[in-house]
Amino acid sequence: MRRLLFSLVLAGVLFSQAPADLVEKCSLKVEAFALSREVFPRLAVGSIRNHSLRPQGFVENLYELITSRLSDYLMTNEGVLGFDSRGGFFSPPPGYDYLLKIIYKEIAGEAHLFIRIYSRDGKLQDFVSCSARVEDLPYREFEISSPGSSPPMVLWDAQVPGRPLAVLKNGEDIFILYPDKLLELKKVGGILKEVKRAELTWPGPLYPSQDLRGFIKKVSLQDGVFINVGISSSSSYLYLKYEDLSPAMVLPWLVLSGDGEKLLLGRFVPGKNHFDSTLAEVSLPAGLQDLTLAEPEKFPPFYDVCLYQNLINIVDEEGRRRVFRDDQEIPSPRQPLGDEVECWGGYFVFTGFDGKEKVGFQDFSTFEKRGVLDQSGRIIYMGRTESGTVMILEEEASAFWIKEIKIE
Repeated sequence: MRRLLFSLVLAGVLFSQAPADLVEKCSLKVEAFALSREVFPRLAVGSIRNHSLRPQGFVENLYELITSRLSDYLMTNEGVLGFDSRGGFFSPPPGYDYLLKIIYKEIAGEAHLFIRIYSRDGKLQDFVSCSARVEDLPYREFEISSPGSSPPMVLWDAQVPGRPLAVLKNGEDIFILYPDKLLELKKVGGILKEVKRAELTWPGPLYPSQDLRGFIKKVSLQDGVFINVGISSSSSYLYLKYEDLSPAMVLPWLVLSGDGEKLLLGRFVPGKNHFDSTLAEVSLPAGLQDLTLAEPEKFPPFYDVCLYQNLINIVDEEGRRRVFRDDQEIPSPRQPLGDEVECWGGYFVFTGFDGKEKVGFQDFSTFEKRGVLDQSGRIIYMGRTESGTVMILEEEASAFWIKEIKIE
C-alpha cells in the first residue's frame, strides 16, 4: 500500500474580500497612535501573516484595504516581495519611524486582526487588536494522488463556529445542526456560504450515542432532513423540507438508515442516550404517513444502525457490531467498534475509541480491516453522503471541524 501524497490546493480564488469593518476598527486605533505622537510619524507595513484558511487573494485585499485606509500616515511601500496564502512579504522603505506587523486569524467563527507597532530600534510601542464575526467560512480542498490501494483520505475540511452537533452533505449543500438552529451552506469559490437557516425553538436536546452526539439524518424521501427533538417521555422527531427548511411534520420515529429499497426507523429510550429495543422497517417509495404508521419489531437496544444487502447491522449497548437478517441474528464476530456506523458498497465504516480516536473501515464479507483514518481530536458525529463519502464532525482544542473522507 503506497503512501498518499497530499498537496493543498489554493481553494477560494474567487473569494478575496477582506472584512472592511474589521480593518476600519483597527485603522482607527493605529490612527489614534499616530496622532498621539508629538511629531507626525512615518509608518510602514513590515509584514502580514495569515493564520486562517483564507487564500492568497484575501491577503492581498487585506493589504490594500489597510494601506488605503491609512494612506495619510503610511509611506509608499515599493518593496512588496510577494504574497501567498501565508501572508505578505515586504522590504520596508527607508526612513520610517514605526513599523506595523499585522496578523489575521480566525477562531470559532470570529475574525481577529492584530497590529503590533514597533519603533526603528525594534521596541514594541503599541499593540492593536480588533475582532468581528465571520459570515463566510473558508474551506480547504486536497489534491490526492493515490495509485493502487489506499487507506481512507480527506477530500476537504473547514473550521466551523460555535458548538455544532452534526453535519450532512446533500449534493454540494452542507447542513450543520446546532441546538438552536439548522444552517444550510453552499460551497462557492473556496467558502461555505450560508443560504438558509431554520431556527429551532425547543430546549437544548440530548442526543443518542455514548458521547451524547448530535443526530441528523437524510434519506431519499420527499427531499427532507430528519432531526430529533430531545430525549424524554415526549420525544419526537422533526422533518424539515429542503426547499425552505420549514418544519413539515413531527413524527413518532426517527429515520436512521436506508439502502434505496427500505428505511430503518428508531426511537429513544426515555431518559437514555440510545435507541430502545424496537426497530421499524418501511419499504420505499414511502411518504410521511408511512413513517407515522410504521410497526415496531423487537431488537436489542442500540446506538446506531445501517443496512447492507438486506442485512441490518447495529452497534449494541456495549459498542459491538451485531448482524441480523429477517429478525434473526447471524453469528459473526462481535467486535468492539464505537457508537456510530455507516454502510455502503462493500464497506462497514465505524468510529473507534481505543486510545486515539479514529474512523475505521472493514470489509463486509471477511470483516478484515481496510484502513484507518486517525483523528487528532474527538469525533462528534459521522454520516454517509449520497456519493458514498463520509462526513465527520470533529472537536480539536475547542475548535470544530467538518471533514469529508472517502476510500479508493
